[in-house]
Amino acid sequence: MSGSIVGSGERSTNEGFSEEAQSSEMAASSLRIRPKAKKPVIPQYKFSVFLKEDHKQPLFGVVFNYYVAPTAPPVFATVGSNRVTIYECHSDGGVTPLQAYTDVDPDENFYTCAWSYTESGEMLLAVAGSKAIIRIINPALLQPVKTYTGHGNAINELKFHPHDPSLLLSVGKDQALRLWNIRTDVCVVIFGGVDGHRDEVLSGDFDLTGKWIMSCGMDHALKLWSIPDP
Repeated sequence: MSGSIVGSGERSTNEGFSEEAQSSEMAASSLRIRPKAKKPVIPQYKFSVFLKEDHKQPLFGVVFNYYVAPTAPPVFATVGSNRVTIYECHSDGGVTPLQAYTDVDPDENFYTCAWSYTESGEMLLAVAGSKAIIRIINPALLQPVKTYTGHGNAINELKFHPHDPSLLLSVGKDQALRLWNIRTDVCVVIFGGVDGHRDEVLSGDFDLTGKWIMSCGMDHALKLWSIPDP
């Protein structure tokens, strides 16, 4: 009788099989239990739509409105030349222009915009650029409702406070940062002077707590500014 004796008289479970059959069975068993490699999941990032505004000038800024209702279509604004345009995005990838504001000064060139809202919940859009004038536009009225002047040269960027929708930060080519209260129409503070930038300020932003402002500019410097509690 073929096969071999193992242990204390127990027979091998492969008794009655040739070495070739045993080898084939083991190979087949090995193949059956080997897990299949999963194919990598490739994210479906894709281009959706192409737009070109008819003023044929550079577009310096684009900002989504984070304050619209979660169920509403996404809305964003662009600035370029002396025009501000508001668009709406669709689930199929399409984009529709909703409205546009053209400044009365043909030499104005808007560089930046920022969204906020009033105490009653109306949307507001702040815009500024080469003429150093901040305009607060109410899209529902299709016109500016407030203007602020004070910077001595072009305004490069606008940012609203993360918790107080009435506080607006502006940074400019005049080497200064300004913090405005658009509810009381007051320039609260000017960041500059001895501790300020030595060339135009290009960008500034709040931290998530709203207690700090970081700015940077053409002087290769970063400046951290603190905001006291009210």
